[in-house]
Amino acid sequence: MNANSSFLISLVLCIVLTCSVSAMDAYPRTITDSAGRTVTIQMPIERIIVQSGYAAQAVTILGDADKIIGVIDTIHKRNELYPNLKDTQVVGTWNTFDYELIGQMVSENDTIVPNVLVICYSYGTSGGKSYAVDLHEKGFAPLKNITVVGLDFSNSENVTDSMTKLGAILGKEEEAQSYVNWYEKRKLDAVNAVEGLSLPKVYIESSSAGGLGALTLYGAASGFGELVRLAGGFNVAKDLKDRFPKVTWEWVLTRNPDVMIRYQSADTFGWQAEPSSDTVALEKTRNEMMSRPGGDGVSAIKSNRVYLCYSEMLYGPGSVVGLTYLAKMLHPEADLDPLSVYKEYTDLLGIEFPEKRTFVYPEISTNA
Repeated sequence: MNANSSFLISLVLCIVLTCSVSAMDAYPRTITDSAGRTVTIQMPIERIIVQSGYAAQAVTILGDADKIIGVIDTIHKRNELYPNLKDTQVVGTWNTFDYELIGQMVSENDTIVPNVLVICYSYGTSGGKSYAVDLHEKGFAPLKNITVVGLDFSNSENVTDSMTKLGAILGKEEEAQSYVNWYEKRKLDAVNAVEGLSLPKVYIESSSAGGLGALTLYGAASGFGELVRLAGGFNVAKDLKDRFPKVTWEWVLTRNPDVMIRYQSADTFGWQAEPSSDTVALEKTRNEMMSRPGGDGVSAIKSNRVYLCYSEMLYGPGSVVGLTYLAKMLHPEADLDPLSVYKEYTDLLGIEFPEKRTFVYPEISTNA
């Protein structure tokens, strides 16, 4: 080995060691999470567990998807959205964790420090039971070097703040800022496009499982309700206190909405465009909404403005896609192209945009 080769090797080693020391010097890092908890990260995170698909999307956008070692079961049901996580270990559901399994996973190799980050929900209740991050602190307490953080990647008003905090935790500040810039630009595009236009009265249905005497709606305080407000719509449930109020169909008739929207979930990436079995099922649901007693007097039904909206685009880091679709749905004259915004988002995720899919049924024009 000549002198030049020795010098180059020494230089490379010096650079590597300097980078490693610099990375460690940046820790510990402390943030206040979405649940108001002070969270301190002692060392660079090497492995990540996510309690929601939205958190998985956030980690992917920041370029750390390869660090995800545990996911919830629904992620495996949505391979189109999470192709790189299809073989990742399932460690729980949207509201539970298998603490014993996680403990085994992080202790299999005693030669490395676990330094695992668990990203939990930070809000919400169901049946009076909280699914906030504090519910899981006790379960993870016996496991060493595991940090639990609550970040709200579901509701649009908290997404950019949560992404900024995750970027700080993972040392991905530049990537987080790049995402925030994109999100805020597309949000402003949608809001500006509908500014000054008349506000249609909007009815947002979550479920009719309780029958016409107990329809579940999205109230003004819900994430969907907030998107409708930003999209230039007036939520007919605005004055109801609950986030997800229940009303009768007779109540809806008295509000006479101009537009009716129903939240519709799917494990696929959107629905196969017409003609397809997907659209047959969607049409059946839509027909039920339009044929309810007295519906022929409702403005939305008379003008054929009854829509089913793909749930996945309404929440999470991609919720600005849903906002753009809603703005175009409520204001067809708006100069917006929701389809191109969705394609930009899939580019951020590094996944292929599916062909011949629809995200609103009946389909709306996706450009001005």
